[in-house]
Amino acid sequence: MKPNIMEAFQQLERGKRMSPDQVKDILEAALLSAARKTLGVSPERIEARCDAISGDMRVTVRRVVAAGRPASPDEIALADAIKINASAAVGEEVLLDVPLDDLGRIAAQTAKHIVLQRVREVERESQYGEFKDKVGKAVTCMVKQRRGKLVILDLGDVEAVLPGSEQIPKEDYRPGEHLKVYVAEVSMTPRGPHIIASRNRPELVKYLFEAEVPEISQGIVEIKAVAREPGSRSKVAVWSHDRNVDPVGACIGMKGMRVQAVVQELHGEKMDVVSWNEDPEAFLMNALSPAKPGRVVRNDETRTMVAVAADHNQLTHLIGRGGQNARLASKLTGWKVDIMTEGELRGGGPEPVTVTAAPAEGGPASAGEDQPLAAPGDATPAEAAPAVPSPTEPPTT
Repeated sequence: MKPNIMEAFQQLERGKRMSPDQVKDILEAALLSAARKTLGVSPERIEARCDAISGDMRVTVRRVVAAGRPASPDEIALADAIKINASAAVGEEVLLDVPLDDLGRIAAQTAKHIVLQRVREVERESQYGEFKDKVGKAVTCMVKQRRGKLVILDLGDVEAVLPGSEQIPKEDYRPGEHLKVYVAEVSMTPRGPHIIASRNRPELVKYLFEAEVPEISQGIVEIKAVAREPGSRSKVAVWSHDRNVDPVGACIGMKGMRVQAVVQELHGEKMDVVSWNEDPEAFLMNALSPAKPGRVVRNDETRTMVAVAADHNQLTHLIGRGGQNARLASKLTGWKVDIMTEGELRGGGPEPVTVTAAPAEGGPASAGEDQPLAAPGDATPAEAAPAVPSPTEPPTT
């Protein structure tokens, strides 16, 4: 019997990643429950012991010596007690070893059921603890299947769900495909940990860069803010704590290899990597890249900055197709941004293009509610964009 017990111990430890103490406690609880049901003795009079090293399993019962016939399972006849302990006397307690074979088939089934139940509970608790520590981080997974709008992801021992609201628009998730996802939420349910993953949050872009750029993981380069329109374009503001290290160059990598790895993981989403600056005006100049305004005018009272274009052609580049460039720059800086030409700034004229975004608390700038965009001449940026060539993509994408 011992080899089988030792094998069971080892399988539980390896397969379920359980400690020897956990396995020992589970087996003792199972033996105790089985013995109570079989012997009918008061629970406090039964003890079960398992040795994870030797494989020994022992069940003992304390019974009171009775003068006559035992009135309950808690008692033992004097004649039987003397066979165990020659000095036994009426009213005293004797300790009996119960052979495991005497517990019977029903007790064995009960013990097996309890072991399996406790193993599942310990496994769920272990998985919950493991993934709760990964909330706010990125992990690699495999697409398992689709259930309507939900995508089921395989994380090894557990599954995660990728809701429609956390998916990248138009991204196709094929079974067997490997993805990196952001762990957004982990909660415990009767069936185990419930994990919600995300592919469209700005934090995923941050962690992808951390994985590709050693200078970020080493603390030399810091990602200050991320603004993102999932599946289309992202802007990443970076800063170097070492003046000898170019933060933008470090993130782009030789021949663009590092930034391209991020772009490929996000299936072609364009990336603008810009330098962060503590001066809001200089930061906005960088954030509007690849377009360059002639100058920036700041109003601290209204927390508004005006990006001034030299002419209407430059104005269209600053706005970007559908207003995207200006919108992402506003999200990145956390300021309301007006875009106008020098003539409009001096003497009125058409209403400037205005974009509003509010910074997320304790993290990168996040989008607020965008105001309607209106380009000069009563044409929206989306309408104006086709008539003017779109800005040349930066070499980082």
